[in-house]
Amino acid sequence: MKEIIYLIGQISVDKKDSYEWRKNIRRCFATKSDWDIIDPCNNGFNQAVLANAGGDPKRLKVYKTTGVELLVPKDKSYVERSTMGICNMNHYDAKKPVIGTMFELAWYYQNPEKTVIGIFDGNPEEDVNCNHPFVKASVDVWVKDEWAAAELAMHFYQDVFVEEPTFEEARMLMDRIEKCSVGSVKKSK
Repeated sequence: MKEIIYLIGQISVDKKDSYEWRKNIRRCFATKSDWDIIDPCNNGFNQAVLANAGGDPKRLKVYKTTGVELLVPKDKSYVERSTMGICNMNHYDAKKPVIGTMFELAWYYQNPEKTVIGIFDGNPEEDVNCNHPFVKASVDVWVKDEWAAAELAMHFYQDVFVEEPTFEEARMLMDRIEKCSVGSVKKSK
C-alpha cells in the first residue's frame, strides 16, 4: 500500500526553519517509491509568496494574492488524500498564528483512521499549544524532530515485503488459513 504523508505546521516566509524541516522529510522519502509526500510549501503559489512576501509581518500582501481563498479547500483536500500527517508544532514566527495547523488537526481528528505524528522540540506536555485538549486528541505520538518522525513512520508503515507472492505461495497460504480455521478464504472461480 502506498502511504501518503501530509506535512502540516506553521509556514512563515520570514522563518527558514518552517521550510527546512519539510525539505528534510522530502529528502528522507525521496527514494521510497511506495511513499508520497504532500508538502504545501512545494507548489507555485507558495514559491511566489516566498519570493514576494518577505518582510510582510501583517500579511497584507499575501492575503490579497489572487486565489488565496483556495488555501482552505486545498489544505482540506490534502488531509483527505493523505494516509497520515506529520505535524510540526514548533512556533517559528511568534507574529503569525497557527490557525491553518489547527484546522488541519481538526480534520485529522474527524478521520481517526489516519495517524498524526507530532513534532515538538521540547516537552509537548509543557507547551500551551501542544498540551491543548484539541491537539492532544489529534496527535497520536510525539517526537523531537523531523528525522525521528520519518524514522517512526517508516518503522511502523514501511512494507517489508513489496513483491507479490507467487501462485504457489498464495495457494499454500490459503490452505494454511483454511486448516487453522483462522478465517475463510473465498476461492476465485
